[in-house]
Amino acid sequence: MNKKYALKNKYWQEIRQKILRADHILFFSDYDGTLAPFNPVPAEADALTEAVESLKLIAEKEKYYLSLVSGRQLSDLKNMLKLEKANYAGSHGLEIELFISDEIIYPFSEQNIDQKSKEIYQDIKEKYQAKAQLEVEDKGFGMALHCSDEITKKEIRDELNEKFAEKNYQVLAGRKIVEIRPQAWNKGKAVNFIAGKISDKFALENYLKIYIGDDRTDEDAFQVIDEGISIYVQNEDDLNTEAEYYLKDPHDTAELLKLLAGEA
Repeated sequence: MNKKYALKNKYWQEIRQKILRADHILFFSDYDGTLAPFNPVPAEADALTEAVESLKLIAEKEKYYLSLVSGRQLSDLKNMLKLEKANYAGSHGLEIELFISDEIIYPFSEQNIDQKSKEIYQDIKEKYQAKAQLEVEDKGFGMALHCSDEITKKEIRDELNEKFAEKNYQVLAGRKIVEIRPQAWNKGKAVNFIAGKISDKFALENYLKIYIGDDRTDEDAFQVIDEGISIYVQNEDDLNTEAEYYLKDPHDTAELLKLLAGEA
């Protein structure tokens, strides 16, 4: 696909003009593969220092409202970044904490999941937790199976697709990972939920949404950006994405954040 490289001056100026025309910016970013380079041990996947420093500056800008949206659990995501005046959406937006509120919001109810789906989910979790060579990340609402190679990932994905066919959970394969999550919620819905809460709270008009992400789960967010700015972080994959712009890797993300923060 003919995508626009966001750091090419022509397209950066295009992005910049869109930002200048808006009175407010609702800025959303994924974490792994976007702010942090991939690490086989999730707990050691640290965001690039220069990216975090720019995010701190962006969060302090009166025009910007910063949100982090990740498949990680909310507590884990907050621990990795520790940014104030930021909204956090963990577990693909199944648990949300807004800087304007002291409570955690759970926009999706587990009551929407039928008993049979719950039983299959529990059986699958116990099966894979028993495999010593596979890291299972229990997120409460769902789980992530971290795979060491593509063959293992494909085998797990195929088995889970069969198990959860027409059930209330969905299976998503990303980079070295297979995730199981409730069918009725995704990052796109989380973005719209946060945007609605923030725009209502501050009576925002003429605002622009920006979303940066790198994986299949971020495609749901790209689809709800409308007239905003959607940016895909390519890493090692092709450019088969709904996003309008792209970056090559988290180092590119850090460079773009530096521009947005006004440091360059």
